[in-house]
Amino acid sequence: MNSKKKTNIIIGAILLVSIVITLVLYPSIPDIIPTHWGPNGQIDGTGPKYMLFVFWGIALGVNALMLFAEKIDPKGENYARFPKVFNLFRIFVTALLCGMELVSIAFAFDPQFADMNTIMYVMVGGMFVLLGNYMPKVKHNYTFGIKTPWTLASENVWNKTHRMAGPMWVAGGLAVMAMMFIKSSVGATVLMFGIVLIMVIVPTVYSYFEFKKEKENKKDEENN
Repeated sequence: MNSKKKTNIIIGAILLVSIVITLVLYPSIPDIIPTHWGPNGQIDGTGPKYMLFVFWGIALGVNALMLFAEKIDPKGENYARFPKVFNLFRIFVTALLCGMELVSIAFAFDPQFADMNTIMYVMVGGMFVLLGNYMPKVKHNYTFGIKTPWTLASENVWNKTHRMAGPMWVAGGLAVMAMMFIKSSVGATVLMFGIVLIMVIVPTVYSYFEFKKEKENKKDEENN
């Protein structure tokens, strides 16, 4: 059995478990469930309980989109060069989305079930730690990875940018997870978004300068 089939079985199991739990509990779930939480970790958005099936459908749809993207990507053959990374990401995203479905059920029964900000820090931080750990192994493609005009234009710039961003994303992810220890939930949330912003901006700027350097080097070689 190849890795993609194993991944599909794991993802299918996650989807099956989450929908079975939802269906079993559905009759007793309150008609209104929480669907959004504010920076202070408090519920600030609600919706009808059938939204749980929408959450589940999103998890299913995202998986379908990722598989479809692999098929239509102009560099789709490169996915075979980093299957472990792509498969782990699919599993993580599925678990994250189905987890949010189950978290909404828990909060529907008990609005004080847990500190939502802590859950968010662990999920978001964990995602960046996972991605950062495997980032240098992601090969040139148009769908998955750090996609800037300069990484897409040059495979060399792509590789350099991902090697640079990997350790930074791991450190950033751990920093986001550490936000759970900050007493001010609003301050911690603002800080988290600041960290994520840095993790996006730095690789973008880095890829620009690396592309510019590469272009200048090629120009010098042509002149010589």
